[in-house]
Amino acid sequence: MAWLFLALAALCQTVWTFSLKFADFKALASFQFSLPVVGPVLLNVVSGLVNVFFLNQAFRYVPITTAFGIWTALTLIFIKLADVVVYKAPWSAGELFFIGLLAVAIVGLKWVGSGNA
Repeated sequence: MAWLFLALAALCQTVWTFSLKFADFKALASFQFSLPVVGPVLLNVVSGLVNVFFLNQAFRYVPITTAFGIWTALTLIFIKLADVVVYKAPWSAGELFFIGLLAVAIVGLKWVGSGNA
């Protein structure tokens, strides 16, 4: 279950990151409160809080250093996937290689952490 919490936390962190892209802080600073202005900020706050909740749940079952490393790696993978799939950002073979290394590291940390090594 802890690994699901880590994946959900990483997904929320990805939403949090992309919500910053759409937040219009100049409009907020000038007190323009419309849904297109407030929506991304509310999404940012909610996804940030849910991220912290799931990360805290994972910390109860997985060592903090392992959980934090996996959460960071998953977040990077999810952000790159969203960039490529949703925003049609370019990617290179080098990026794919290093994302693969992150995936191997995540599996390795789970394997070592579960006492199978």
